[in-house]
Amino acid sequence: MIIDKSLPQPSVAYALSRQVGGAVERNLLKRRLREIFRVKSTKTEFFLPGWYLIGGFSGVTGLSYADLSHNVDRLLERCALKTEKIVK
Repeated sequence: MIIDKSLPQPSVAYALSRQVGGAVERNLLKRRLREIFRVKSTKTEFFLPGWYLIGGFSGVTGLSYADLSHNVDRLLERCALKTEKIVK
């Protein structure tokens, strides 16, 4: 994550290797993540403008949409806490 307040909105990229699963699973995961971040971009104060690179681990394709969304929430909160520490 690189915070860049000059950006009008967050920019998210995805790096999902074959360890995550086959092409079908990786594409489904990317679609789910895109939707999660689209929704969060309007609803959370933790999703700051900047550059985000999202990776995955094996087994993540087995998570439900709700579990994946919860994990993204936790990730964004951790990023926001790190940003606060740097600013202080």
